[in-house]
Formats: sequence, structure tokens, C-alpha cells
Amino acid sequence: MLGLKRDRPGGDGRSSLPDAAAPEEWRVLHLLSLYRLMLVMLLIAAIKSGFAPKIFESVADNRLRLACLVYGVVALLLMALVQRRRPVLETQAHLHLLGDLISLSLLLYACGGVPSGLGALVITPVVGGALVLSPRMAMLQAALATIAMFGVEIARRYDQHFDAGDFTAAGVLGLMLFGASIAANAVAQRARNSEALAEWVGSEFADLSELNESIVSGMQTGVLVVDSELRIRRMNAAARRLMQLSDDADNRLVEAEAPALAARLRLWSTDGLASGAPIASRPGAAEVVPRFSRLGSDRYSPILVLLEDAALLREQAQQMKLAALGRLSANIAHEIRNPLSAIHQASQLLAEADLFTDPGQAQNRRLLAMIQRHGQRIDKIVQDVLAMSRREPPQPVTIALKDWLVRTAGLYQEGFSARPRPIEILEIPAGLHVRFDPNHLQQILFNLWDNAFLHGGGGEVLVLLDAGIDEQQHVWLEVSDNGPGIAEDLREHMFEPFFTTAHQGTGLGLFLTRELCEYNQARIAYRPSPGRGACFRLTFAHTPAA
Repeated sequence: MLGLKRDRPGGDGRSSLPDAAAPEEWRVLHLLSLYRLMLVMLLIAAIKSGFAPKIFESVADNRLRLACLVYGVVALLLMALVQRRRPVLETQAHLHLLGDLISLSLLLYACGGVPSGLGALVITPVVGGALVLSPRMAMLQAALATIAMFGVEIARRYDQHFDAGDFTAAGVLGLMLFGASIAANAVAQRARNSEALAEWVGSEFADLSELNESIVSGMQTGVLVVDSELRIRRMNAAARRLMQLSDDADNRLVEAEAPALAARLRLWSTDGLASGAPIASRPGAAEVVPRFSRLGSDRYSPILVLLEDAALLREQAQQMKLAALGRLSANIAHEIRNPLSAIHQASQLLAEADLFTDPGQAQNRRLLAMIQRHGQRIDKIVQDVLAMSRREPPQPVTIALKDWLVRTAGLYQEGFSARPRPIEILEIPAGLHVRFDPNHLQQILFNLWDNAFLHGGGGEVLVLLDAGIDEQQHVWLEVSDNGPGIAEDLREHMFEPFFTTAHQGTGLGLFLTRELCEYNQARIAYRPSPGRGACFRLTFAHTPAA
């Protein structure tokens, strides 16, 4: 499964499950069953044709026929068990050896014992068992087969004179059985370990392939694989979208789908150089910046084409410029504060001096007022820039929206006691609560209210506050006025830094407002509304109910 790390196989390569035998291991037992049936048929053919006495030195016909009958029945029963695969493999391997030892012992007893040469027939079932069993069980089967061979010789010589040569032959056969069992089991263990390792590597490779496919499919960068004939072999969804490729673009020439890209590819293939200028696959398609690399060392290797959205690259470059500009502006603003404070202090001292209280110094007083006014404007710019650069972490709290707006509007009015700025709060439900940093929300509203009264036209400006819950169960807050609104051609630029239409404006108010909203996981948008002036809607991310 993707994402799960598998342990590398080791040990004897066998599973710990009770019946997890591989098909190859069952095939060994199946071949042993076929071997038994063929051996029985050969023996029966030798008996029927009369060649049995010529093959074996001493043959007891009745006993040989009985041994062949028993061996045939055992072979058929064992083959039926293999076909059913019940019981489990290890149990069947022991049953197979037991059947072989009984049948072959009867056969040896009827044909002159181990010295007749038929003892070599025991090697085959012992080797077969060693191929499917663990080392200990394989050695156990070799030992049982050796004991069985000695048992046959003891039974043959029980009422006769014991011949040491017969037991020597049985001992040599036992050594051969142990050697064959050890060798066969070692080969089987190595084969099992190799097979398990191959399966593990294949599974890891499949997982990595699936992971790579998932990553490439989800990339925003377009990926194309093109062969040496400039024929499309692979692509991801981003490449199909950026180049507007057809549904049957696979295995088609790049020239037929994107002529401009094909021309750039041929140029790169010829001299290894390609322009970094954006291209479009066809009129109206998005501009992309292609990058090429060869997936191999020879000139016929496939070519990897990476397609970057040119608009996204330009936006990222603009974001980097804005970030650098913000850091530079913050540093400049910090350095301006000290001389600006000195200018403020000097202008205040001049205003209190006797020289400027003289009625004949009206022109000087106007110039001093201009210095103070523009000094205050510079101070406002410095404060806004420093507020953006500090970006202190928000400390959201649950705010009862209506009561909080009443208090905040009253606080705003305290700064304009000489000429009140009317703010009307509409029927906002008392149960509306939001989570927001109250200081940040206050700064947002103060900026919006300042803009409304500054750009609301020459008449009496009235600011309206309304709130509610949208279809997604998010609380919204609208700030609108009765002014002329914002011209349509200016709306897409109004949140940009330093964009302003007022001679005395800084162009940072709305930009700072949007930044504070995003910093608190809220959204702000301009909503043109017939019959009203400018209207801004704040949509809050967290909307706990009271």
C-alpha cells in the first residue's frame, strides 16, 4: 500500500502464515506425484513383459506385484491431496515421504534390497521434500529415509546370515541422502530468498512508480515526455491544460498539437540552446516558458519538457519585488522617524515663537502650517509601513459584533469632536459573534471609515454598517457609504500598495486592510451596489454562535 514501508525480506524467505506456500512449491509435489505414477507404470511394464528377472538379481514376483499395487494406490491418493491442496504443504510433504518410504521399502524387500540399485529411487522424494521444507525438516526426512533403508536390510537378513556389504551399501546410500537433502535445501532457500527479494523490490518499485505518477499528475508545472521523433509519449493534466492539447494527443507529433513548442524543441535539439521567451501553443492559449532536458546520454533518448505558466512566473516575480520593496520601505521608514520627530518638534517651537504671533507674519504662518501638515502626512506613511513590516501575530478573541461596533464607532468619533462623522449601525442581530483580533479589526474599520469620509464627495457623507450570515454560514460585515463609489477602472488596482487617487493619500490604507484581513483568515471584497456608494464586505472565517 502506498506510503507503507515494507521490511526487507530475510531469514529463510518463508512466510510466517500457516499456509502461505508459493505455487512453485506445490508444483514440486505435483511433479513428485507424476514421478511415482511413471515409476509404477514402468515397473508394471517390466513385470508384464518378463524383464523384471533380467533387471533385478532376485525377484519375488508376488511381493513385487504387491509393492507395485501399494505404490500405485499411494501415488493416486497423494496426487489427489496435491490437487486439493489440503492439508497444508508441510504436512503433505511428510505424507509424501511416508508413502514413498513404505512403497519403496516393499519394493526393495521384493527385489534384493539396497544392493539391487533400487535404493537410489529414495533420493528423488528426499530431494523433493528438501526443496519445500525448512532445513531441520529436510534433515529429518533424510534421517528417516536412511533408517528405512537400514530397516529393509535388517528385515531381509533377519533369518539369514548378515552381510556387512549390504549394510555398507545402505550406509553409503544414507550419506548420499543427507548430501542430496542438504544441497537441495540450500538451493531452495537461496531461490526463495531471491524470489522474496525480487518481489520486495518489485513492490517497492510499483509503490515508487505510483507515488511518482501521483506527484507528476498533481504538479502545477506541465510535464511532457517526447521521443526522438518529437512524438508525445506522456503528459500530465497541467501540460494538457496549459497547452490546450486535444484528448487524443498521446502518440501524436508535437508539431500537430503545438507548432511553437515543436519549433523551440527542434532549435534546442540542434544546438542545445533555446530562448527563455514565453510561447503559446495556439492563439488564445496561456503563455508558457518551456525547459528541456534529455532523459539519457545519447541523442535518441526521450526529452523531458517542463512547462511553466508565464503568468504565474510573472506573479511570483512581482511578489518577490513587492516583498523586497516592503523590506526596503520598512528600513527607510525606520530611518525617517528620527529626523521627522525633529521636524515636528521644530515646527511646534516655531509656532509658539513670538515671531509667528505677529499679525504681519501671515505668510510665514501659512508656510509653517504647510510644513506641519505634510510632516503629519509623512508620519502617517511611516506608521503604515512600520505596521505592515512588524506583522505581529494576531490574538483573536470572540467578539459580540454589534456591541463592539457601537463602542468602536464611539471611539472613532472622539477624534472628530469638532465636526462629527456620522456612522449608522443597521439592524445587526445581537447574537452575531466572530473571532478576530480586536486591534486589527479596529484598524481595518478606521481605514475604511477614513476612506469613506475622504472620498465620499462634497456632500454630507453617511457611513452604514450592516452584518449577517451568508449561505456558507459565515458572518459578514459590510461598510458602505452614500458617496459616488469607486470607478470601475480603478477597482482592480485599489488594493495595490501605494495606489491612490487623492493628492494627500498614502496608497497604503486598503492594502494594509487586506493584509490584516488575510492575516486573521478573513476576506475583504468590494461589492458594487446600486443606490449606494462604495461598499466593502468582510467575510470572517470563524463564526461561533452565541
